[in-house]
Amino acid sequence: MQQDVCVRHKYHVFRNPPPATAADVRAALDRGDVTGALEAMVGSALYNGVDWKEPQELFLQLLEHEDRQVSALAATCLGHLARVYGQLDEDRVVAALHRARCAPHISGTALNALEDIEVFLHPWRARWRGRLWTAIRPRRRI
Repeated sequence: MQQDVCVRHKYHVFRNPPPATAADVRAALDRGDVTGALEAMVGSALYNGVDWKEPQELFLQLLEHEDRQVSALAATCLGHLARVYGQLDEDRVVAALHRARCAPHISGTALNALEDIEVFLHPWRARWRGRLWTAIRPRRRI
């Protein structure tokens, strides 16, 4: 049973969304309920059980959605899938996220999703890239 966790911040209140399915997301979008769709998207990425393929296909489709919030959150949810399930159809997802980076409203979230995919699917690669960056970056003197 999931607890309704609520975290307060100076400007916002964050809470975990309830579990949802891809059908819940589609139903909310069909009703024109963007807020409900956004909540269902996160719920389906985090709590969809053992099936990662159905939400992956949904989020790949939603990367091209006309609503900017929906398309940006679709990129974030692809990163969530990598973290939660530890697997994706990586070639397709990475290619779609690289294409999505061309849109200004989704560029940052697509880049974050690509980083999540690298960190959670290839932790050794991400660790070595971080070490390399630490070794070659210029030192600052204070």
